[in-house]
Amino acid sequence: MPLMVRGGFTRSDAVALCLRDPHRMQASPSPRDFRILAVSGGGFLGLYAAGVLARLEAQVGEPLGRRFDLIAGTSVGAVLAAALACELPMTDVVSLFRDHGPEVFSQRALPSGPVGRLLDLSRSVLGPKYSGTALREALRQRLGERTMADTLHPLVLPAVNVTRCVSKVFKSPHARDSRGDEQVRLLDATLASCAAPAYFPSVRIGDDLYADGGLYAVAPDQVALHEAQHFMGVDPDRVRLLSIGTATMGYQPDTGVEDDAGAVGWLSSGRLILTLIAVQQQHVQAMMEDRLGTRYLRLDAAWPRQAGLGVDVATEKAADVLLGLSEQTLAQVSGSRLRAFTQAQA
Repeated sequence: MPLMVRGGFTRSDAVALCLRDPHRMQASPSPRDFRILAVSGGGFLGLYAAGVLARLEAQVGEPLGRRFDLIAGTSVGAVLAAALACELPMTDVVSLFRDHGPEVFSQRALPSGPVGRLLDLSRSVLGPKYSGTALREALRQRLGERTMADTLHPLVLPAVNVTRCVSKVFKSPHARDSRGDEQVRLLDATLASCAAPAYFPSVRIGDDLYADGGLYAVAPDQVALHEAQHFMGVDPDRVRLLSIGTATMGYQPDTGVEDDAGAVGWLSSGRLILTLIAVQQQHVQAMMEDRLGTRYLRLDAAWPRQAGLGVDVATEKAADVLLGLSEQTLAQVSGSRLRAFTQAQA
């Protein structure tokens, strides 16, 4: 299965081209590399990213967070980023998805037919579709009372301050100009980044309410690069950025598209949010490739139409599909290409 598409080429084509022309990529990192890991959002689809990260962690043989100088995550990517920054085992995070996904979301499959879609949409008309209680408790058991100052590795988590209608990036105090959130609980910052409107309630931190950072940065790659360059003083020429998606590349709704779709057509089955996720990630990938060239690697899988996936579909079948895609992804990328982003540096 192709990994990603840009300009008519799949990621497999790009990797093959790099292997044929060694001048198009560096097989091993410079000692001066500044490594960034950015994890995108996508609800339960984040199990795909968790599977990729767990496999990478098994390959390096130590907590994966130790291989990066800055970690960024948005929405469900914030859950993964927070775990990485605290050196929680990625296999445990995979188990979190499988064990608690049905409690956090639901075990319902995608709705079928106009009546089923309308009924599903009605669940979020008067309030959030899910209470967020199960998610908070599952994360509390793993993150405890840690604050942003307690992370073991530099961390940034995009969110939106919905009280003031401004963007917000929660940060560990890793640089002089990245301070101010030291006392914010990591649990609260992570939940704030995950609070997708209409799916979960907003999260109160201090006097303000916060919602999902995916409203503007579902792929936090640019946020992380900006953090490194403007707040940490890193020359962009030193940056090597590994980006992990949520298997939404090339997303198309199973039922097709109509020119006169209304609220039911756009909002049911997650069509609107999946479209936003897919196009934001594609746009960020294009800019990062132009900016960083071969020092940027995006790992993602093509959207499997008719597989019954969705941002809040937490069925056993969906879990199996997502983990299978994560295995396929790493099988299609050359080991030398991956090692340039994950091997230990002197």
